[in-house]
Amino acid sequence: MPQILVILVVVFGQAIFAATPIFAKVALRDFDPLSLGIVRFVISIILLNAILYARKRPLLPAKSDLKLVLWLGFLAIPANQGMFLLGLKFTSPGHSALLYSLTPLFAYILAIIFLKEKTRLLKFIGIAVAFTGVIIILTDKQIKLEPDFATGDLIIVGGVTAWAAYTVFGKTLVRRAGAFAALTYSMTAGTLMGLPFGFWHTVTFDFSQVSTAAWIGMLFIAVATSGVAYPIWYWALKYMEASRLTVFIFLQPVLANIFSYIFLHEELTRNFLIGGSTVLVGLIISEWIHPLKSTTNQSSSTATG
Repeated sequence: MPQILVILVVVFGQAIFAATPIFAKVALRDFDPLSLGIVRFVISIILLNAILYARKRPLLPAKSDLKLVLWLGFLAIPANQGMFLLGLKFTSPGHSALLYSLTPLFAYILAIIFLKEKTRLLKFIGIAVAFTGVIIILTDKQIKLEPDFATGDLIIVGGVTAWAAYTVFGKTLVRRAGAFAALTYSMTAGTLMGLPFGFWHTVTFDFSQVSTAAWIGMLFIAVATSGVAYPIWYWALKYMEASRLTVFIFLQPVLANIFSYIFLHEELTRNFLIGGSTVLVGLIISEWIHPLKSTTNQSSSTATG
């Protein structure tokens, strides 16, 4: 498959991720983080397993992959999403977007240590340039140096670390089981891990007080984020190094601001134009070491998604 097509699909997935904190924040007006997480992922795994069954793929992982599946499940749900939703309760979507922009750096370090990826100066420079662009964009109005946000920000950093690890270690399972199966197995395992801690709380939650807007927010992150953006993320791991894929996270604040301009009629400020251009320069620098060529040979040894 041509890499330019892979990149376009990844950008589409990042657009969904860019909208996720906004929809999650709306959902959290009426849901608490625990009940939102449980409802969201129960819906997600039902959807993912139904698709896996329709594709006539095994609904259970191979015994040899079980430990890896459990580890990835923990990283994806209790660690990453648990800390994301809890942290978002105490901080802003802007802070969340900025902190998740650290994922490429964390993932690159983990990939160098555990996957023996080569250390490339251009990649470090590209990550640094793109992260600078994100700071410029978010400094406009979304970043506030307030003590009240400190707890939420620290929790979000924990979620960022988990997401980077989930991406890096997930590449092994993608090679063995295929992208969609790897995602479904890990998400199902993670959801089952979280159920004992939130089941009773969720079934006793007063859903009658949840507004239509909050339900829409929850359904977006359950169906669009978990059912579309997550599969795209693991699918792309068949064609890209983990550290390379995570660099595209820098697009999220750029896309989020564009969405605000289109749908909320917010102004595109000078900081956005400068910061967005800086992000794109960083991505180009990072991509410079990866020629846009067919990925057929690179992915021929992987399982199908």
